[in-house]
Amino acid sequence: AVVSTQSTWGLSFRIYSSKQQQQQTKNMSDAVNDAELQEAFKLFDMDGDGMITIDELKKLVEKVGGTMTEGEAKGLIHQADKDGNEGIDFSEFSKLWSAIKGEGEEELEIKKEFIKLDTDSSGFITKEEMMSIITDCDHFTGDKMEEAKKCVAELDVDQDGRVSYPEFLLVWKYKN
Repeated sequence: AVVSTQSTWGLSFRIYSSKQQQQQTKNMSDAVNDAELQEAFKLFDMDGDGMITIDELKKLVEKVGGTMTEGEAKGLIHQADKDGNEGIDFSEFSKLWSAIKGEGEEELEIKKEFIKLDTDSSGFITKEEMMSIITDCDHFTGDKMEEAKKCVAELDVDQDGRVSYPEFLLVWKYKN
């Protein structure tokens, strides 16, 4: 009887530990998703009024070097616009961001590339990280610091000197 009690206790403990780890992983993932959502929302909400309009969506895609028709922008906004006011507030934004981000292999590939460049796992690619990658790469000749600055500047949509995952994803997906 003692053996079965111990093994039952051991099994219960392992199940509890496993659930705790899953919850910690989920909490970390939620925190990452929340930070990513807030970072992305700031990019889209160009005038800072807490509402993303069709015009702001089109302008952001143009800013990263791509094009989006009025119809495409309307379609994306309409898809996420729960209250029908033709704008997206933060509570509706996760649906819009999911539609833009996409799922599956392409999004995983983009995320993998970002993680490779974000060598300190800060959630941002800096000039210094880009510089170390360019320095290790034989393809670049000439001023490597200039090349690093140019790479970051191309990806740095909000011009804060570093590249977030939302910026990286938008440039990757929409730049012509």
